[in-house]
Amino acid sequence: MLAYAIAPARLRNSTILLFSLIFYGWWRFDFLPLLVAIACWSWATGLWIVRSAGRERQFALLAAIVAPLASLIWFKYANLLAESALALGAPIGHWTAIPLPIGLSFFVFGAISYSVDVFRKTVAAEPSLVNYATYQAMFGHLVAGPVVRYQSVAERLASRSFDFAEFTEGWRRFMLGFAQKVLLGDTLAPLVDAGYSLPNPSTADVALTVVAYTLHLYGDFAGYSSMAIGLGLMVGLKFPENFDNPYLSRSITEFWRRWHISLSSWLRDYLYIPLGGNRAGKIRSYFNLLVTMALGGLWHGASWTFLVWGVWHGLGLIAARLWRATGAPAIPGLISHVLTMAFVMVGWLLFRAQDWQVAQTMMSGLLGQNGLFPSSPMSAATRPTELLTLCIGLLVIYAPALPHYPLRGYIARPPFELALLLWLCALWTMQSRTVIPFLYFQF
Repeated sequence: MLAYAIAPARLRNSTILLFSLIFYGWWRFDFLPLLVAIACWSWATGLWIVRSAGRERQFALLAAIVAPLASLIWFKYANLLAESALALGAPIGHWTAIPLPIGLSFFVFGAISYSVDVFRKTVAAEPSLVNYATYQAMFGHLVAGPVVRYQSVAERLASRSFDFAEFTEGWRRFMLGFAQKVLLGDTLAPLVDAGYSLPNPSTADVALTVVAYTLHLYGDFAGYSSMAIGLGLMVGLKFPENFDNPYLSRSITEFWRRWHISLSSWLRDYLYIPLGGNRAGKIRSYFNLLVTMALGGLWHGASWTFLVWGVWHGLGLIAARLWRATGAPAIPGLISHVLTMAFVMVGWLLFRAQDWQVAQTMMSGLLGQNGLFPSSPMSAATRPTELLTLCIGLLVIYAPALPHYPLRGYIARPPFELALLLWLCALWTMQSRTVIPFLYFQF
């Protein structure tokens, strides 16, 4: 921030780019050339698309997309395919696991959306490699999103001036996201781990675990997104909002309009619509929706449980459309909210499970095969700190839905002073804990 503040206007993007590359290289320097290569390729092919026509233009788009997509498939899914082949007895010999570069999925999605937008002529190709690489590599959103589209930052990449009010708002958003991650997400992580480590969880054990994970995931990922948006504002770049109180949704369709907004809109614009969207009849639209959600689930991780999680949500979205298409009566608000959250949380059980065996164990426990009441290990893991955090988390989630609640404004949009206090508490709390990485680093 100090280097950025004293840099001349013409060197601001270069300063962000330099420190972003250092930031990523600090994790693993040997993967840095991969990101640089993808950024250079995407930038160069964008200029190629603009300067070509006809079949050559289509070929340029294909080349722009295939190269980064191939890198994503190799680094993210080669292990899954190899392990599945070995499990089926295929003679592929010894397989050495390939490490996944953090943030690769977000980086590749940014490159693909840029190439497609240039091809569609919705944005102009960026003539400056430094400006384009700054968009791709900006450290705030590089490793875990949001999925930032070039068109949302193009104007400010070209020119921007310091705005104190914007900087202060960015600082506030960063501190709130930091506190949300540490005080809410990280505090519930041990309770979630304890629940998933039980060999025979009861219904109460699974219910408590999934509620804790629902808040843990939201605190962790929404916290990161808030930090990224805040860091962007502090250097004059506006990133898209990624969450809009998703746990207040009254339908699965509404949930996906509020949860991970940058990803769901990306899947809609660059996968669902190109597949045909809803233009080819209802049956085809349902198929397109299912394929989109299945691939969206697989994007989250190299595991078949993620694929099933995506299919689960795809089927839920199809069921919601069918309900509306048949003219069935609307479900009352509170009941529809409870049903939506139950559907989402069952999905989270699959999302968090490391493999099929863990998923089966949790599902069996949820169905009461190991009893209904809390087990002794889970009771021991549920300390007052976790219980208090669960209550605070639920209050934070539902406060925006309580229009007459006296502290609603402070909870829904905490002022700078409260954000500063929460940030200091989070810093103090973090000193006594083991570092818990952001969940979306693995995606």
